[in-house]
Amino acid sequence: MMKIASTGTDIQANPAPRRLMIAVVCILCLGLLGSALFTFSTLSRLRAQYLSSRGHEIAAALEAQARGPGRRNNPAFWQSLFEENYEAYSGTVAFLALVGPNGNLLASKGESSHGPLDSTAAADDDIYRFEELLGRSRNRQGVAHPSVAGWRIQIGLYPADADFIKRTGFMQLALSGLAILVLSGLLIYLLHVLNRFVEVKARESGEAQLKSLGIMAASLAHEIRNPLGAIKGLTQLAQENISPDNAAQSQLRTVVSEAERLEGLVSNLLDFARPKEPQISEFDVVNVLADVQNMLRPRMEASGVALQLETDSNPLRARSDQAGLRQVLLNVLLNAIDASPHGSTVVVKPIRDEKKNSVMLQIDDAGLGLGGRDSDEIFQPFVTTKVRGTGLGLVISRQIIERLGGSIVLEDNPQGGARCSIRLPIS
Repeated sequence: MMKIASTGTDIQANPAPRRLMIAVVCILCLGLLGSALFTFSTLSRLRAQYLSSRGHEIAAALEAQARGPGRRNNPAFWQSLFEENYEAYSGTVAFLALVGPNGNLLASKGESSHGPLDSTAAADDDIYRFEELLGRSRNRQGVAHPSVAGWRIQIGLYPADADFIKRTGFMQLALSGLAILVLSGLLIYLLHVLNRFVEVKARESGEAQLKSLGIMAASLAHEIRNPLGAIKGLTQLAQENISPDNAAQSQLRTVVSEAERLEGLVSNLLDFARPKEPQISEFDVVNVLADVQNMLRPRMEASGVALQLETDSNPLRARSDQAGLRQVLLNVLLNAIDASPHGSTVVVKPIRDEKKNSVMLQIDDAGLGLGGRDSDEIFQPFVTTKVRGTGLGLVISRQIIERLGGSIVLEDNPQGGARCSIRLPIS
């Protein structure tokens, strides 16, 4: 049975599927991010090359018009040439300039100033600055004409024509970011589905265990009940046939007491194996608490533990199984009394939850709490810290409450001891 119960826990404790999923998604996300950054870098270089090629074309066209005697080394001619071509390149060229070897401006046309070309200027988002040495017409030795040595053509280009490349790069980044977000969301969803699957498998394993245990318990209870009743009856008959002061009376009383304890165990087994159908009716939860308090009064007096009901005068109506709730309260309060030391108080506080249309019964004892144990372990069959306990009281209580659509939770009380919270739908 223990092996069946631990199957779901073993599956849930195994981190291999989760680690594999997380590793795969992380690798995909890193691959997408790396690919997007590489593409963006490549497109940025392509944009710069596109603008540089455009500047080279314009410079070559201007130099072609400046061929002829007295033109190439004449700044006045270049000025007129810039003025003639500036309008032709309107919307593409921001400025045209001819700069001497010392950086002095020889001719210019346009809105932007000239100056030494550096990486910052070349990468300007508003204007792309292109620069090329003048002197394509070289002598036979390949040396530029002395009259134009060191002269440079500077062209300011509006990058609008190349913005489609920039937009493509940003689009690639955006799509990759969106894909990473989708993969991350998918990972979270798959982990959630995996957790739900593990929970369902664990629940199925637990239900199979409880079903097998219930069949065994019912068979065992039927086999034990008849001979146990005979033992108890014959012992009581023997008690009647011998004198009260006989020395055997003490042993016979022990036999009857143990037989009655076994009868209680058999009854609990049958309740666990074949739970009763709930009998739904409308009742006052406060009255049920008061009845249970009266039933437990002898037990409380013997243990020296008080039971305090923190209720007001208003009734707390609910439509549920009154007998089932009474049985649950008896089981839980008996555990609370047994766990509390002599002279302490068990506090019961009913709370109405209008938002969830339910009533919460909060039971606080003054014991040692859960002692670091998992609350789910305490609700396992035959798990108990009592010497003469059966370990079925809380299991049966949870069966009853869950069958009524509620829940029961056992946890450590922040003020000390243990707290049992029973939530029951009002209708």
